[in-house]
Amino acid sequence: MISLPLMKQTVKSNGILWLIFTAVLGVLLAQFASLEMTQFLLFLIQYGMMAMILPGIYILISSNKLLVGQVDRGSMAYVLSTPKRRSTVVATQVLYSVVTIALMFVITTVLHGVINAASPITLGQAGIEIPELMGTELTFDMILKVNLSAMLVCLAMGGVCFMFSGVFNQSKYYIAFSGTFVGVSILANMMAMFGSLGVEALENFKYASICTLYDYNSVIADTDTWIIKGAVALGIAVVSYAIGSIRFCKKDLPL
Repeated sequence: MISLPLMKQTVKSNGILWLIFTAVLGVLLAQFASLEMTQFLLFLIQYGMMAMILPGIYILISSNKLLVGQVDRGSMAYVLSTPKRRSTVVATQVLYSVVTIALMFVITTVLHGVINAASPITLGQAGIEIPELMGTELTFDMILKVNLSAMLVCLAMGGVCFMFSGVFNQSKYYIAFSGTFVGVSILANMMAMFGSLGVEALENFKYASICTLYDYNSVIADTDTWIIKGAVALGIAVVSYAIGSIRFCKKDLPL
C-alpha cells in the first residue's frame, strides 16, 4: 500500500523544510533548557508556544505539497500515470505526514532528556509556578509526557491540514482554510498564554484553539486530564486523515 518512489520524492520535496524546523526547535530547546538565564522560560516559551508554532508552520507548508499542491501544479497527473492507485498515494503521504511530525518530537524529547540528565533543574527553575511543586525536579517521565501531549495535538493539526489538502484541488483554497485554522490556533494559544500570566481577559482564548488539547500543566500536576485531551486529539487526527484520504480517492481530479 506504500509507494517507495513516491515516498522518496516526498522526502526530497519536504526534507529540507523538516530539517530546518526541527533544527530550530532543537536549538531553542537547548538554549531554554541549558542556559540558566533562560531556563525560567522553558515552559512559558518553548513548551508553551514554540512546541505549537514551529510544527504548525511546518505542517501548513508541507501538507500543501502532499496532495493539493501537486494537483494544482499538474504533477499529480504524472504520479497517477504510473500504475499507482490513489489509495497508495494517500497512504504514502499520510505515512510521511505522521512520521515526520512524530519524529520531530522524538528528537526534541531525546535532546531535552540528555540535557536534563546532564544538568537537572527544578520545576520552579523551568517556569512552573505551582507552589507545592516548584522545588520538584524535572524528570524524563515529565519531559516524555509533555512532548507526547504536544505531538498528539500537532498530529491533529496535521490531520486537519491533510484533510483540506485532500478536499481541494487548488492551493488557494487550501491556504485559505488551513492557513486560517493554523493561524487562529497559534494566535489564540499565544493570547491564552498571556492570559495565564495574569491578563484574565485573554485566558478564554484557549477555547478558540485546538492547542487547548495540549496540557503540560496536567502532566506536571500528575493528573489524567492530558490523557483525555490527548485521546481527543488523536481521534481528531484519525478522523481528519481518513476524511482527506477518502475524499481524494473519490473526487474528480483536473488531470
